[in-house]
Amino acid sequence: MSDNNKFSRRGFVSLTGLGCVSALVNPSFAAAEASKKSDIGATFILWGYDARVLEPAVRDLSQLGFHAFETFGEVLEKYENEKGGLQPIIDKYNIPLISGFCNGDVVNPEKFQQQKDNFHRWCKLVKKYGGKVIEFSTIGADRRKGFDYREHKKFMIESMNEYAKLISDYGLVCALHPHTGTPVETQEEVYFVMENVDTRYMRFGPDVGQLEKGGADPVKIVKDFLPLVEHVHLKDYAGGDNGYLGYTPLGEGKVDLKTILKMLEARRGKMAGMIMFELDYDGKILAPYAEYRAAEISHDYLKKLGYRFVKR
Repeated sequence: MSDNNKFSRRGFVSLTGLGCVSALVNPSFAAAEASKKSDIGATFILWGYDARVLEPAVRDLSQLGFHAFETFGEVLEKYENEKGGLQPIIDKYNIPLISGFCNGDVVNPEKFQQQKDNFHRWCKLVKKYGGKVIEFSTIGADRRKGFDYREHKKFMIESMNEYAKLISDYGLVCALHPHTGTPVETQEEVYFVMENVDTRYMRFGPDVGQLEKGGADPVKIVKDFLPLVEHVHLKDYAGGDNGYLGYTPLGEGKVDLKTILKMLEARRGKMAGMIMFELDYDGKILAPYAEYRAAEISHDYLKKLGYRFVKR
């Protein structure tokens, strides 16, 4: 493990113990805290993956009362270069940008400099429009050819640390997003990375649906790395070809969302980012719901759990 890896489970127990002491000393404080819930944002990919769908997505998310939105670094760039920037959409729909989803190659050293150049551009745009987090996803692996992270582990950790430091220099938080089909997909890969990166710079931004789909245990992973969680993609997963790449509106799959949300409330007010509803767009198979309705089902699921949304 890296000497600069600050994560320890003993520290986690100490931190969570402080909250318990506060509740015992001041029951009214505990009751007031229990009545609060984290703000819920959403990503835009239910509507698609390119710049042309961003405004319809932001419009619908605003109408449903989500607190903030996330889009890709490439989409921010396209808006900046071709549409004069993102601010008119933010102002029109009165919903802020919280994060940018950005990919970094952690397998191929010859691509490292170009990838750093990309992050410089993306970080400037996320910062310009008030975002707080870069949701960092790894790329560079072809898992169809039998990718083995152990053959690349030195460069994986070194490059992730460098990307994360670069992002931190912009005053943004870098949060690792494990993703199916990437160098960090399986439970073993998640633990290897999070126990070896420099967690002063590289924090954690799990996608609980992606973890489930990748064969990991999202409840265990969130529990074990909870002190490092800065941003979350809240996604449900059922499997099959359903128009959502196997994912589902919240509450219709098999991810233990209630347990995960209960744990995440311990991070309320401490995360740089948010809990973000997400549902993937397939594009090849007709989905059972229109985009707004799928988001509304997820909104209603969260509302029943006590989460509040913005009236605009």
